[in-house]
Amino acid sequence: MNNIPRKRSNSLTRKKAKVRMDYLWPKYLLVFLLTITLSIIFFYKVYDGGQITGFLLRIVELESINKEYDKNILEKSLEIQMRSISYDKLAQELVVVKQQNIELKEDVLFFEKIVGKRPK
Repeated sequence: MNNIPRKRSNSLTRKKAKVRMDYLWPKYLLVFLLTITLSIIFFYKVYDGGQITGFLLRIVELESINKEYDKNILEKSLEIQMRSISYDKLAQELVVVKQQNIELKEDVLFFEKIVGKRPK
């Protein structure tokens, strides 16, 4: 039993730990600012000091040119399809006209045989 009061008296007379916040925040702020500064320098070097923005702008410009080319290709393909359709119609009409021409030549030959050949 003699041991218990000694522990109590020791815990009551012992100095308590002090937490000093006034000296910690400047160190944290300095570490934070140093990290931000090093990050800015690192990314400036990685992205070639702003030349990457010129590269990105060039990509956007090339994409717009590509869209114009795609639009022109679509227009030309539609024009080719229209011409192909009209060519097919003309080819069908040509087949019909040739058939009519053959029939008319046969009729002419038939009538020439009946009447006789005309002198030119």
